[in-house]
Amino acid sequence: MPAYRNRSIALHWLVLASLLVSSLAGVITPTQAALAADTPSPTSVTIAGSLQDEAGCAGDWDPACDASKLAYDAGDDVWQAGFALPAGSFEV
Repeated sequence: MPAYRNRSIALHWLVLASLLVSSLAGVITPTQAALAADTPSPTSVTIAGSLQDEAGCAGDWDPACDASKLAYDAGDDVWQAGFALPAGSFEV
């Protein structure tokens, strides 16, 4: 097959692919970015991780444990708590 024929076939496929992509561009809608202003404030915050049994929970990685929940301080708009933990490294 002559080289110009191969280029012609490749060009036809390129045009076809371009038409397909451009026709889909109108069908696919971009997703909207999530903004912090669109996110409701949490009603509770819990530190879940490998430190929870040291903080007084029955086990680690338990988001339902009350011993590792934070309290909301409206004065400084921060969720906070204090925990007495032994020295070491923990995962959260």
